[in-house]
Amino acid sequence: MRLSLAWMLPHAPYMPVATAGLLALLDDADCAATAHWSGDPEVLVLETDAGLERVAELIADAPWPSAERIPWPSGAWQQGLKPTLSRTSSPPAAFRAMVEHAPALERRLLRAILTDGLIGEDGMPGRSRLLRGVKADLSSVFKPPKAIDAGALAAELRDGPDFRPGSSGFGLGLVPEVQTFGGTTGPDASSVGAYAPLLYLLLWHGIMALPPVAIRAGRQRVVGGPLVTAADTLSWPRWRVPVDLRNLRVLFGLAAIHAGKPDGAMLRERGIQAVYRARAVKLSTTVAVFRWGEQAMG
Repeated sequence: MRLSLAWMLPHAPYMPVATAGLLALLDDADCAATAHWSGDPEVLVLETDAGLERVAELIADAPWPSAERIPWPSGAWQQGLKPTLSRTSSPPAAFRAMVEHAPALERRLLRAILTDGLIGEDGMPGRSRLLRGVKADLSSVFKPPKAIDAGALAAELRDGPDFRPGSSGFGLGLVPEVQTFGGTTGPDASSVGAYAPLLYLLLWHGIMALPPVAIRAGRQRVVGGPLVTAADTLSWPRWRVPVDLRNLRVLFGLAAIHAGKPDGAMLRERGIQAVYRARAVKLSTTVAVFRWGEQAMG
């Protein structure tokens, strides 16, 4: 079945992460699926065996990570991974043991927040964040939106995100022009306290589906991923070739996409019609967000 997600914006920083999350959920359910941009104007097209209602049901019913299923080294977590691991004699060994003995979903979450490459010389995590702004505070990770309804998610898939009141720090924020993993922001960049259930779910599953890597930003080590061009910069493509989750990950990490001046001829040969780039903008001392991406190639 062909589902056109006309509400998805190619220059929105949440687009690549949410697309990865959607493909990951379908992949977990053994539903073959690909995504690509098509038409004029460009529309994100999802090709899958599942219909709209079935896709919404899979999103609504997808399991959520549980704190109780993670073998915390001290028996319980202390706000974030860093304070939790600081209570152990060997933080790297404690983290690896947590990952090794956690169930598959919780293991995926832990690996999305922290990697071995982020362990500093003192044995402690530098920053337990993916991309920019994922809260090191674990309290929001285990708080999925309440009263998720498959019918409402189907309507969002068809018509676009439905923002509703939330609370500051409710997991990850989601907005049309700004996207921040951390504080919850609303449709306006300066507002706090709104989220869209569909994008909230797709983004968290997208975070867990994108392989984290450690990058160095000055003296600090930060967790990045295939979309990270620099510590404060994201780059992503608009592609016309149908790709599944595995190939989408490869596509996101192409070196040419993250070059100072992307090679348009080479990328077009690979089915990439445009590259967008967004830099983080500080809203406060604690919140930085990515605004609409600007075309770096296209």
